[in-house]
Amino acid sequence: MEVVGEYNGWLVLLSVVVSILSSYTALQIVNRMASVQHTRYKWLILGSLTFGGGIWSMHFIAMLAYDMGMPVVYDVVLVVLSIIAAVASSFTAFFIISKGLDKKVWRLTGALLIALSIVSMHYIGMDAMKMNAMIEYEPWLVAASGAIALAVSFVGLRLFSLYAQKEKSDNRKDHLKRWGSSTFMGMAICGMHFTGMESATFFMGPSQSPISGPVVDPTMLAWLIAGGVLLTIGFLIALIKFDTEIETTNTRLEVANEMYRSILESANDAVVTSDEKGVVLAWNKSAERTFGYRADEMIGELLTKVMPAHFRDPHQKAIERYKQTKHAHVIGKTVELEGLHKNGSKFPMELSLSTVEDERTTYFTGIIRDITERFDNEKRIRELVYKDDLTHLPNRRALYEQLAGYIQDVQENLAVMFLDFDRFKQVNDVYGHRMGDLLLNEGAVRVKSLLTQRALLARQSGDEFIIVLPDTGSEGAKEVAELIIEEIATPFTIEDRDLYISGSIGISLYPEDGTTPDLLIKRADTSMYQAKQMGGGQYCFYTEEMDQHITRKLQLENGLRKAVEKEGIDVYYQPQVDVYSGKIIGFEALARWSHPELGFIGPDEFIPLAEETKLIVPLGEKILFEACHQYRQWINEGHNLERISVNLSAIQFMDPTIVSTVERVLKETGVAPEHLEIELTESIVQDSIQALPVMNRMKTMGVQLALDDFGTGFSSLSYLKDFPLDTLKVDRSFIQTIHENEKDRAVVDTVIQLAERLGLSVIAEGVETEVQLDYLRSHGCAEYQGYVFSKPLNKTEASALLTRSMAM
Repeated sequence: MEVVGEYNGWLVLLSVVVSILSSYTALQIVNRMASVQHTRYKWLILGSLTFGGGIWSMHFIAMLAYDMGMPVVYDVVLVVLSIIAAVASSFTAFFIISKGLDKKVWRLTGALLIALSIVSMHYIGMDAMKMNAMIEYEPWLVAASGAIALAVSFVGLRLFSLYAQKEKSDNRKDHLKRWGSSTFMGMAICGMHFTGMESATFFMGPSQSPISGPVVDPTMLAWLIAGGVLLTIGFLIALIKFDTEIETTNTRLEVANEMYRSILESANDAVVTSDEKGVVLAWNKSAERTFGYRADEMIGELLTKVMPAHFRDPHQKAIERYKQTKHAHVIGKTVELEGLHKNGSKFPMELSLSTVEDERTTYFTGIIRDITERFDNEKRIRELVYKDDLTHLPNRRALYEQLAGYIQDVQENLAVMFLDFDRFKQVNDVYGHRMGDLLLNEGAVRVKSLLTQRALLARQSGDEFIIVLPDTGSEGAKEVAELIIEEIATPFTIEDRDLYISGSIGISLYPEDGTTPDLLIKRADTSMYQAKQMGGGQYCFYTEEMDQHITRKLQLENGLRKAVEKEGIDVYYQPQVDVYSGKIIGFEALARWSHPELGFIGPDEFIPLAEETKLIVPLGEKILFEACHQYRQWINEGHNLERISVNLSAIQFMDPTIVSTVERVLKETGVAPEHLEIELTESIVQDSIQALPVMNRMKTMGVQLALDDFGTGFSSLSYLKDFPLDTLKVDRSFIQTIHENEKDRAVVDTVIQLAERLGLSVIAEGVETEVQLDYLRSHGCAEYQGYVFSKPLNKTEASALLTRSMAM
């Protein structure tokens, strides 16, 4: 008789859930197995057991869900065989996936083996049932169950392959796909099982003897099996997640380590790690370039191998101190040290040190930079700041700093010399600056050779040098100065040319002449200038009188500038008189200056200063304008004057605007050119090439030209022949001794006669007595000027004198 049973719906649902969860777990394991190659065999075994156990559990739970109303026990051996068959099918699937055998032939072969294992598992499990009933199978349904098993196996392998190739993803879409695939596989496996169950028909057996063996409530057994499987699945899912996180962490650490190693190897700075004993543990590529040692030559060696000898002992002491105190002075700081290259050379380096500690030891990591280039640049900068580019001697900045140090450390005396090469400018002008530079270099070498090692030679500027002699008094300075002057006077041979120069030296002494660098150098400079004034090629010690002279000169220069700007220079007029009639013919305009503090300053003092400072140009123009303006006023008042005489210095005469200045002044004042007489000195006419064109232009204008102080300079008769002169002025030095010195009388007589023969007028200067005037009158000199008639007068006094002359 056929036995018809009923399915427990809850157990059927439970079998489906187990099947789906087993499929999901299998997909997770496949993905993990593909992601972690080095542990794939672990996941291969776990996957085989889990998926095989899940398939078997689903099958067994579904069998327990079928209640036929009779007791059923199971043959343990056959049950175990069914489990082995289930695990074998899973192992086959996972093995194919682990090997990456994704071709159709492997999938078909694998699907056949898996299907055979699953079918075997099902029907062995069915055969393991012991009950008072017999089972008959419907062949076509058995075939259908086998076909379903084959299809499920093929599709499962394909899904496993896809998930094995797919990288892990946590997005929602991929989760849905994974659950969809698991549901499909779970339902397919269930379909195969229930098709197989449908193929079986149960008939009551001929014997009603009781079934031997333990009888367990099927529902309870099903729930126990399901619980065990679900716990296993849950554990595996948790294990997969944990392993994934561990692997992700390890991967990140591996990536971080790789990045660290990459950065370490590509770093421009040397990175060296050592233990607390100083043994090298890590040595990057930059360290190899920096020190010359390969990594295999340094790892395991002591760091002292790359330290100069004088650093090794302090390094060892520092390590010992750190072991005791756990405090290092250089941790977290950047220090500059010296490194030792493999070739034995030393180089400057910069070290930044950090530490890492574990329970047993401390590790030191140093970032090391070769700063040779920076040191060289700093050295070059120091040379630019403190050394002269041309001579490579200390420059002015270095001089002041070192001299200040000398003054601070000096025990007794100290001498400062200011050396200047005489006529050096001529070398530059004639031979060019390159020759001048070579001469300066050679001169510096010569001077340096005469000095002791403690002495300082510095270049102040141009051809000026400062020499500092420590612990040297006046006698020692005198000896050195004489040696230097003698050495410089020896001819210099520069590029096969013999050059001759001399040196002027000014000397100041510490402490009597000053106690600061500025004062000592200034006073040495002052005394050097005095040596030049004395003709050069000699030395001169500083005296207070020199400063007084310089101070007065500076005071006069400042006052002169203000006087020129504010018209503080007065114009005085000395009458020029006819010897015979006593009539005033004209006036010579003379500059007079009364300083607001120093009082009257003679022309012999301020005119050379005006020429030196080039103030003579604006000053001369003011005097010319004032004189012409006053002359015009006298003419307008009815006075009969032939001329107004104005002196021009050599600086004025060589000014390229002098002719246009004279033309403008004459035009502005309304004075006819023939009434203006320009007085020239012999220093002007000595340079005939420049002087003659200017004189000719003035003569063409109609201006009268007079040669002042004739006979006192480098007089030459060619002046009288070549230059367009109108008047000769006999210097006062001849007139003063005209009755005392026969030679002076002869000179005066000769000049008068020479001028008469050449058609020139003659004016005698400095006539102070009637006797002198009578002599001039008797020897044919037509005009004179001097105190015998009148001293120089201001314009008011001169106007009054003219008025009185007209009344006589």
